[in-house]
Amino acid sequence: MINYERLAILLVRVIATFWLVLITFSWSAYGIELAVGVSVQHYPMHTIIGNVGYIVICLLVLIFSRPLGRLLASGLGEQA
Repeated sequence: MINYERLAILLVRVIATFWLVLITFSWSAYGIELAVGVSVQHYPMHTIIGNVGYIVICLLVLIFSRPLGRLLASGLGEQA
């Protein structure tokens, strides 16, 4: 595996992990506040579904990070 591919895989994994942690943490904090009884803003269903979609996309990117990283880095190590 070329170094560019390893770097691309690492970047894809770091970005997907960052988004996954950020979205999951924010909804976890919202759920905890809701469970404790703090007055929170109630989000419409399309917002919740959209954020669940982002979580699923991040998980899929993490699962397929190796082929995705290889695809992104293809041709970078070749010399003309």
